[in-house]
Amino acid sequence: MATYIPMHITDGCTVMKTRKKWSLKDQASILKRLSSLLEKGYTLNEALNFLRVNESGTKKEDLMQCMGMLSAGHSFRHALSNLHFHHDVLSYLYFAEQHGDMEFALRESSEILNKKMTHLEKLTKILRYPIFLIITVMIILSVVQSVITPQFQQLYNSMNIEASFFSLFLLFAFAALKWLGIGCIGIGAVMIFYYISVFKHKPIEKQMALLVKIPIISKIFIMFHSYFFALQLSNLLRGGLSTFESLKVFESQNIIPFYQIEAIHLIEKLKTGLHLHQIIDDRGFYETELSLVILHGQANGQLARELYMYSQLVIEKLESKIIKAMTIIQPTIYVCVGIIVLFVYLSMLMPMYKMMENI
Repeated sequence: MATYIPMHITDGCTVMKTRKKWSLKDQASILKRLSSLLEKGYTLNEALNFLRVNESGTKKEDLMQCMGMLSAGHSFRHALSNLHFHHDVLSYLYFAEQHGDMEFALRESSEILNKKMTHLEKLTKILRYPIFLIITVMIILSVVQSVITPQFQQLYNSMNIEASFFSLFLLFAFAALKWLGIGCIGIGAVMIFYYISVFKHKPIEKQMALLVKIPIISKIFIMFHSYFFALQLSNLLRGGLSTFESLKVFESQNIIPFYQIEAIHLIEKLKTGLHLHQIIDDRGFYETELSLVILHGQANGQLARELYMYSQLVIEKLESKIIKAMTIIQPTIYVCVGIIVLFVYLSMLMPMYKMMENI
């Protein structure tokens, strides 16, 4: 059971810090139920109280803590931040505080968490058996190379049998696979060291500039940046803010530092007389279509609507790409494992045929 320790007292409310985080499943569930209750006319405090009655244990205490913080004047985002909710949820709630549509933000953040869990579960199922196969084959490959292959070579030498070209090729292939595995481990270690010691200490803008240069990762980052920026900007515009005021909201938040830095840049460029679609097109962090959507939306006076529709198209396209990648990963691993197994089988079979030919 999670225990709670008083951390400090703010505005008469004792802020408690939980040692146990809510799982993504529990976060998505509570956010969805809150959204449903708000849609039915409940206030946020009434909805929390209703859910609290139907919970038990630590979750009941957490919801009571949220209600206490709301009563003390804290925002709901601050209360969930204290419970270590996912940063995507906190970012959605921050923007909801500006445009006022809390029900939409709760529903959207719940859907985002559910999609994250679904993709993670699918990826786990796809990779579980192939990874087991790879580990097993690697163990067999190590045994063959370190035990069986030297014995065959010793037997060749004692019987004065010259190894065939194919046998030599298999020995070379095994050695190559061995060094390839060592190389992959080494590259992985270097990347982890670089991330911890160098990458994390770079300015956010330089981090993103580096990520968008990596072939596969760049497309994912660009699509997600386009989705999030378009969705939140559309919500702020629908809440009655101007484009400039909306960018000021991006600038004032500190949950996602990238958008804070980005908003500062966009505002500075707008002050020089450039149009938003031109600045977005030159940045390199967004899809080209986003600048066109902004241009078209400003021309017909429906920027908020078109940005929202565009954000939904982007997230659907991103999901389809992720699903497609998952369907490619498993067959590729199976093919690689099959080739390695074939090599192991031939490495044991070919020497036997060679010896039989020389008897």
